[in-house]
Amino acid sequence: MGKQFTRENKNIYQLCREAQGLTREKASELMDGVSASRIEKIEYGTQNPTPYDVIQMADCYKRPDLCNYFCSHQCLIGDRYVPEVEMSELSSIILETVASLNEIDPLTSRLIQIARDGKISDDEMKDFAFISKKLDDISLAVSALNLWVDKTAAENGLNIELLKEEKGKL
Repeated sequence: MGKQFTRENKNIYQLCREAQGLTREKASELMDGVSASRIEKIEYGTQNPTPYDVIQMADCYKRPDLCNYFCSHQCLIGDRYVPEVEMSELSSIILETVASLNEIDPLTSRLIQIARDGKISDDEMKDFAFISKKLDDISLAVSALNLWVDKTAAENGLNIELLKEEKGKL
């Protein structure tokens, strides 16, 4: 008989699987090359998932945010370079993006001044740090929008091919 889990010690992979109403066996059938026993080991934390495992689970569970979770929490490179993106509603993402863009717009001339000589001097550092933080906010908002698109495509049949086609025309 398998380990019994209480709500507070289930990991994100198990929670996502259960949210889809899937047993480990059924999830395994829907994935390519990920056995039920492998899913169990990942959920128990006795083995770490590979990027392949996570992609399979993300697709099967309709949770593209699992990829971001893995990269930002379990991958050594991602831990350093990939920020965690939180899922939110489209309206919140758009408002955050517009607010961030509005904040950065008046700072573009200062950024040009700072970058003109190809160096950042100590007296420019405070302004550069502020601008860099605002650019990080924009990057995070764009990542959140892309994650929302992927999740909506998986759950609600957003026509991702049409989106790619339209973006390709630009």
